[in-house]
Amino acid sequence: MLFKHILLPLDGSSVAEEAITHALQLARNCGAEIHLLHVQRTTSHTDEHSIDPVHWRLRRAELRSYLNRLADYISGKEIAVTVSVREGRPAEQIVEYCEEADIDLIVFTAYGKGGVSRFHFGSTAQKVFSGSGRSFMIVRPGEAPPDPDQFAYRRILISVDGSPHSEWMACQVAAMMRGQPAELILLQVIAVPEMPRRMPITREEQATREKFVENNRRAAQTYLDEMAQQLENGIKVSFRLLIAENMADSICKTAAEEGVDLIAMSAHDWQSGGQRVMGNICQTVMCHSPIPVLVLQDRSETRLPGEEDEDSCRIHREFDSDNGAE
Repeated sequence: MLFKHILLPLDGSSVAEEAITHALQLARNCGAEIHLLHVQRTTSHTDEHSIDPVHWRLRRAELRSYLNRLADYISGKEIAVTVSVREGRPAEQIVEYCEEADIDLIVFTAYGKGGVSRFHFGSTAQKVFSGSGRSFMIVRPGEAPPDPDQFAYRRILISVDGSPHSEWMACQVAAMMRGQPAELILLQVIAVPEMPRRMPITREEQATREKFVENNRRAAQTYLDEMAQQLENGIKVSFRLLIAENMADSICKTAAEEGVDLIAMSAHDWQSGGQRVMGNICQTVMCHSPIPVLVLQDRSETRLPGEEDEDSCRIHREFDSDNGAE
């Protein structure tokens, strides 16, 4: 099971509620529990000089009643749910809750009741990205949210680059969607090397660059074909191979052209490795894609030597046994 505990932070706004449908869908696919969380700012964490204690307590009661209504709705769909109201700074409390409840995935909108700003994400979302170390789904609000009872992921674009992180991510998504009437589209974008200079490149340099790209294209063609065959077990898998200068832009355009419901990516790529919170390509796609983006964080690097992630190992064993059965 890919996810066991899914956190859905809500601030009481209709904008934040647009993430609910996606949390429900992922919980169904994984058999996961949904955690509803609201963080109420204390008097020391507000811009107001003073807050009426009675008003503050009434607001807290209203928030808990609001979350309980949502919990009843979710449990009515036979999904386990937990409700929590906390006090303090939202980002700090969300990260702390992730540690305490062993959260696997955070699902939220790019911004909440604060509304759209000149930044791509709200301040809370941005802080949670960098501080939680968890997988997350970012939903770009604006369009009418789909009907939870009718919605399902039918087409998922999986961005791969040949790195161990992206292979692990693709395996996880395939395991999550196995048995579902969905199509996985593997996409690899071969980058055209940049050669910044004042003078145009020579014919010899152009030929060298073209040879480099062609070698990568042939290797990627074989890689994608083999990967599609390995993942294709009770699920439809196809692949696309592109050559482009702007990899993130190509991912977003392909997702729009293919009419996918979801883009899945690894938080890390070949260039970023595991040293940064996320790679530049992932960050750019998250900022510009109107389609929900599921970013998987491979936390194996944070485990101690000899410590094993049972779900990850189980999925990989299934993946390997599938190959041997073919």
